[in-house]
Amino acid sequence: MEDGECAPADPDNANTSDNEHAPRYHSSVSPSFTPNTCSHLTGFLKDQPISSWLEDRDYYLNELNRREGRGDFRNSRCYKCDNPETAREATIRCLSCVPGPLRCEACIVRDHGDHPYHRLKRWTGSMFEYVTLKELGLKIQLGHRHNGSPCSNPVWTREDFSVIDINGRHLVSLAFCNCDNAAKAGNSVEQLLRFDLYPATDCEPNTVFTFGLIEHYHIQSLQGKVSMYDYYTSLERMTDNTGTERIRDRYKAFMRVVAQWRHLKMLQRGGRGHDPSGVKGTQPGELAVRCPACPRPDINLPADWQSADEDLKYLYTLTVALDACFRMKRRAVSSEQKDPIMGSGWAYFVEDTGYKEVLRGYEKQDEISSCTGFAALNHADTKFSRGYAATGIGAVVCARHEFWLALGIGDLQKGERYINMDYIFVSAMREYLIVNKLVSYDIACQWSKSLLERIAQFPEGIRIYIPEGSIAFVIPKLHFQSHIQEGHSPFSLNYRKGSGRTDGEGPERRWWDIQPAATSTKVMGPGQRQGVLEDHWSYANWRKFVDMPWTLRNRLKDALKGYTLHSSLFDVLTSSMKRKNIAKWTAEIEAWEADPCAHDDPYVVVSAGLTEAETIVALTAEEQAASAVPGYIALSDVTMLGFIKMGLQLEELRISLKADAKDATPSKLLGLYERRNALRRKVQKFRELQGVYTPRAMPLLAEDPSASTEMEHIEQIRIGLPSELAPALRQLACPDRLQEMEARLRESQARDALQDLRNQLHIINHLYRYKQNNVRHQGANTRVRADLATQDDRKNRAIEKYRRARRAKLALSGPGPWEAELRPLEDQDVRGLQEDDPIETTKRKRKRGQEPGPAEGHRTLSWIWHGSDADGNKSMTDSLRVEWLKARARKMRWEEETRLLPEEMRRVLATLRYEESRWLARANAPWAEDDILREGIAAYANKQASNRRAMRRTFTLVCRPIATCASSNTVVEWEDIEGQSGEPEDDTEDRTFMEVYHLDGEDLAPLGNA
Repeated sequence: MEDGECAPADPDNANTSDNEHAPRYHSSVSPSFTPNTCSHLTGFLKDQPISSWLEDRDYYLNELNRREGRGDFRNSRCYKCDNPETAREATIRCLSCVPGPLRCEACIVRDHGDHPYHRLKRWTGSMFEYVTLKELGLKIQLGHRHNGSPCSNPVWTREDFSVIDINGRHLVSLAFCNCDNAAKAGNSVEQLLRFDLYPATDCEPNTVFTFGLIEHYHIQSLQGKVSMYDYYTSLERMTDNTGTERIRDRYKAFMRVVAQWRHLKMLQRGGRGHDPSGVKGTQPGELAVRCPACPRPDINLPADWQSADEDLKYLYTLTVALDACFRMKRRAVSSEQKDPIMGSGWAYFVEDTGYKEVLRGYEKQDEISSCTGFAALNHADTKFSRGYAATGIGAVVCARHEFWLALGIGDLQKGERYINMDYIFVSAMREYLIVNKLVSYDIACQWSKSLLERIAQFPEGIRIYIPEGSIAFVIPKLHFQSHIQEGHSPFSLNYRKGSGRTDGEGPERRWWDIQPAATSTKVMGPGQRQGVLEDHWSYANWRKFVDMPWTLRNRLKDALKGYTLHSSLFDVLTSSMKRKNIAKWTAEIEAWEADPCAHDDPYVVVSAGLTEAETIVALTAEEQAASAVPGYIALSDVTMLGFIKMGLQLEELRISLKADAKDATPSKLLGLYERRNALRRKVQKFRELQGVYTPRAMPLLAEDPSASTEMEHIEQIRIGLPSELAPALRQLACPDRLQEMEARLRESQARDALQDLRNQLHIINHLYRYKQNNVRHQGANTRVRADLATQDDRKNRAIEKYRRARRAKLALSGPGPWEAELRPLEDQDVRGLQEDDPIETTKRKRKRGQEPGPAEGHRTLSWIWHGSDADGNKSMTDSLRVEWLKARARKMRWEEETRLLPEEMRRVLATLRYEESRWLARANAPWAEDDILREGIAAYANKQASNRRAMRRTFTLVCRPIATCASSNTVVEWEDIEGQSGEPEDDTEDRTFMEVYHLDGEDLAPLGNA
């Protein structure tokens, strides 16, 4: 019978109603739960396990009390004694061993020679009390564990010598070897280390920590982000949670030991113990875990990669992303003398001394200006660096696989300055000098200007040479929307040739992972903080490395589907266009892709009035002029314009979240909760600025339940922009300039939304005509309907945005001449150039008693087309051109992705092969004089080589089927590996929730009937 399956109590009456209501306990005196009486509850147990358990609480509580006594093991004599007739009194229970009969003191000591850190209790006749193995007489002799021989000259530790293990602190009687065997046994520190004990100090150690404890905390801190203080405090509580025992504080010693352990493990994993030059020979960045899928010359690139055709060079381009995080601060505590950096520049942080030396020459450099209000708000407090040694961290990551780059991280002192980000970027790129680079940065449009000139001014030892044309700059997709659209298309990852489906937002996801460690590292010294963060980043990179087979496989599956879909949609759209237009647009876009700076932006449709972006530029210029007037006082680091922009962005986020929450599936709930939390934080920041610019509105918002940031569904919140307030309150609470700014932005916002609506109507009209004339089969119909549904959703969003913007404009400005262009938008107004008024059509239908027809003589043009260019055909052609170019770009990016991913898979296998051979070469260490050391060096190297070989085997099994479908090229990396057999496991679908969180059936519900 399966575990958890319930059988009927009486097989003959299993289905009777009496049995269904049988009592849950056999005895009224001592209730004992039995699964044989709950077959009727199987379905209930699955759905409501806690509710079912509540009825059995007495049973569980009785068992907890039962174990406080001797339980079933009430033997008075020790069963382990050699002679039962002279057996001693059994009074000792080991809490760490498997439950069993009590033993006498002599037998418990004899049995625990190899388990000296178990916790014991002694039966007093009425209760159990704690007792230590030291009190019972256990002694530990070091230096003779290999043969068990006695030591003729032991050196005993002090009486309060302590061993701290996973289950708490133990007082231990321990002796060092000082006899003739001492030379072989080693000094006191070596003897402790060889007994898997790490000393708190190397000078007469009196406190040690077990290797098991350090390893346990190490993985808890990396995976669970458990703070060291909480972990150590829990050890104290496990030792004594009553406050009756005086426990010496060894927290600082634990901090030192863990810091040393982290550093030693990085050195060991980096192979420094396998190099005759030892630790001192460590090279810059050598201890970092590299991305196996990124191009690395002489390691994972083909021999002829530099001679690849121009159209294929993107396959060997390194794509990186830069960003800064201002949560990762460090207070000005401790110093490098008290807390030195162990191995500066050996892993992810740039070399500290050289970095600071360069920064001294740029102390007055301004922060890089930002295009978004949110960024300005987030960075506002970084300008006040008093009390902080670092106000944040700047980093470079692999944009496609989100690995932290070696020497690609550095502290920021005063915001996001050019010198900081330039230096960090140069340091990270030193080992990628000969490969082309695609660099993503949220302010790349500004940062990239004169970058090469700024690098050329660096000191000679830091300066790198970047050939012109070998580097390109882009803006992450999410951040791109915050920039002025016109002229920025060269920075768009959607339009950049060779970028595939890279989104450039990898740093944001990486910051999210490391943020739980921000609180504890903020108050650390320089050495401790760098060691902790670098350890976390190594762990993050390693987990990315381990999950790489499934990551790349799933991406390639999505890429193949995406390319098939968008290639078909592009062909459908192209077939509906005039050939001369296609030829003209193709020539124009190819010329722009070859040299974007020499041609106009082809992805932007020029509007007749001011767009939102143009209005922002105008308002910014006005703000700059006003700030130059003598006597001007800035109320905040975020300007009034930035304040209004933030409010409008929050409005868009709120509406988008509200729409997604309406139809959210269970699989998307986690992402929905995260978006709600993000929106709540942004609204709270916006409320802070409202206290600056609209202080009189704050009491009104505080009294309004719909404006509270504490509501569960934050997407329902009222933002509190001037247009949302009643006229009388608005005049009282909002400055006139603030109302004017929102009114102008709302007008341009409505104009942009109207242009978006026209574009969508053009596309929908063409797709409908093509469907009617050319589409006949189910597959083609399905694809066209899917595209029509997508375009219709975009149309509806444009409609709602226009109406929302017009309502706000009307509330702020009242009726006026602007209404001639921006009229009320009714449902019947939303129609294409060739469509008639649906109300008039219905009237004709009722009058004539027939189906409504085109009725050219009665056709009326919707007012939405009156605001477009005088030449309607040109407007429609421009809109269609942009949509066709975007469809072409989507198809090309998906196609590039289907080529990039197989190449990245090949590079992962090549990297694993390289690392395997490198570890095998390290196994031979003739320079080590000690035979035991040589054996350990060889064992560790062989283990690492075996791990790489196993990872290569797994990668091949997981990825080869889909890679074969994507590319017919066969390369040596995909050859069968010895020991590889069979087909990959049935895990072709994405990992489930249970797999991601390592849950089994018991975590969700009891097993039902088999």
